[in-house]
Amino acid sequence: MKILSEAELEEQYESEARDEARDVVSSLEIRLQQIRGGTLDGKEAAKLLAQDASNLRLKARSVNVPGLTPLSLRLDEYLANASEINEQNVTDLQRFSDRISALLDGEHLQAEEIASVVRELPHKSSFDVSDITVTNTEVTLVLPQRTAARVVERELAACGYRVTTVLNPLEALEIILETKPDLVITTAVMPRLSGIDLACALTSMPATKGIPVAVLTSLEPNHPDLKALPMTVGVIRRGPQFGADLADTLQRFAIT
Repeated sequence: MKILSEAELEEQYESEARDEARDVVSSLEIRLQQIRGGTLDGKEAAKLLAQDASNLRLKARSVNVPGLTPLSLRLDEYLANASEINEQNVTDLQRFSDRISALLDGEHLQAEEIASVVRELPHKSSFDVSDITVTNTEVTLVLPQRTAARVVERELAACGYRVTTVLNPLEALEIILETKPDLVITTAVMPRLSGIDLACALTSMPATKGIPVAVLTSLEPNHPDLKALPMTVGVIRRGPQFGADLADTLQRFAIT
């Protein structure tokens, strides 16, 4: 039996992970065909497609394809709260499928292209309110607590912003590097990598130092941890001051 080198093993694992990701996309394609053909109910399709999207996001972590992680996250979020798939959703999902399939089949996105490709894809709607105009402003939330994330997300969505929530700060770093959002809001206290460390990293790295960053915190203004923050980082306090601080932060960074 031939003993594979480290490089050959990595190539084998990469190939297997890519094939598994392709299988998930193929499953998504089959479900879209079933919806078009009337053999799959819209409500059942929403459940199955959400499972496919979540599975693809997990597979994407093992595939070294630039852009695949943020695209799979966008798809996962698009389907996460869907209750029923309609005709417009099918059109949107086909765009996701075509773009992701192209990446898995060898299309290479340059680093500077990824953000624009992600922005061109459909985005989830937090709620359907006719008097809110959705803008092209992208906000990335880095909050491991889902409940807190929903509160901030609703506030931002009410302003028409397109919000992406990432629960893992290390994954968020990769997402932010590739998607270049217009604003990053991170909670101060997180496992493994604190929001203060993340803010310091983003404001110091050449690739991200131009991205506005704000920290969501319940710490007192004179807390030693907050003193480590660069002057360019905004602070949004939890509690009664939240709305005013958020508005001040958006104004400060001219987020429109």
